[in-house]
Amino acid sequence: MSFWKEAGFSYNRYAAVAARATRRALKDSQRIRAEKREAVEIRVSKWVDGKQGEFKDVTKKD
Repeated sequence: MSFWKEAGFSYNRYAAVAARATRRALKDSQRIRAEKREAVEIRVSKWVDGKQGEFKDVTKKD
């Protein structure tokens, strides 16, 4: 069995932890570029009768 399963992590959580550790190990110039790629924007919209509604940004905290 994989150690991440034994630790109770999902594969996505394991991959996120490993990526964060890798980014923190980089030199400053490379680390800053890698951290910029980490930013995520997720927007959703509801479709009704074949028409797209307004977007809602789900990454912004209210």
